[in-house]
Amino acid sequence: MVEVLQKRVVESGVQDRLTVIINKDALKAEFPPFDLVVANISHGIASALVAKLVYGARPFHCWLKPGDSEFNCLAVNVNLVADVEFVMVVSKREFVPCPKVDSSVVIIRPKAEVPNVILDEWWAFIKACFCKKNRTLGATFKQKKVMELLGMSNLAGSNGESKDYISSSDNDEDEGKSDEEEFSPSSCSEIGASSFKEKLIGVLKSGNFEDKRPSKLSNEELLHLLAMFNQEGICFHDHS
Repeated sequence: MVEVLQKRVVESGVQDRLTVIINKDALKAEFPPFDLVVANISHGIASALVAKLVYGARPFHCWLKPGDSEFNCLAVNVNLVADVEFVMVVSKREFVPCPKVDSSVVIIRPKAEVPNVILDEWWAFIKACFCKKNRTLGATFKQKKVMELLGMSNLAGSNGESKDYISSSDNDEDEGKSDEEEFSPSSCSEIGASSFKEKLIGVLKSGNFEDKRPSKLSNEELLHLLAMFNQEGICFHDHS
């Protein structure tokens, strides 16, 4: 492909306008200065590469990419710092080999201003909410696997106040069990399992989030929910 490309560039007389970087991992390589990206990305690295670009140090004007249209952590995290414009659907039949899903072409433009939020905590919070995106938030925060992997410990914040730190995980092996079966008091006895469970659900209920699904919430609503958790001394971090 590189040989064909270079031949066409020479034939067109624009070889001085193209630099081809060969045999580099896009997730690890240092990118040269740029202001526009056009990319057809393998779904397997899409999330990581999008994060590298939109949260990276190099500013850019816009980015045109095809990708799957599923609403997930990637979409939420991109929407926090960029505006996403849908362009068109590309049928899976246009690709060889044919993938399982259609793709969407979108344009991503960085926002001039982003919300005042700690990014590491935002990412961990979104990861926890979307571990099962079609579950209600109430069911998600009651389940055993989340409660165990929250990494709950009664740590002191910088101001001396006690804070409950929640760590997130993508793993969920308890699908199909009831909330009561999934909740394990012994997994977080240091801070009082029952009281912490009540605190979590209390925040969700007070904001009318308990019966809502994360995939149906806007970024503004998710930011509001994170702020409500923080106000109750509940913070998030990623332990993976």
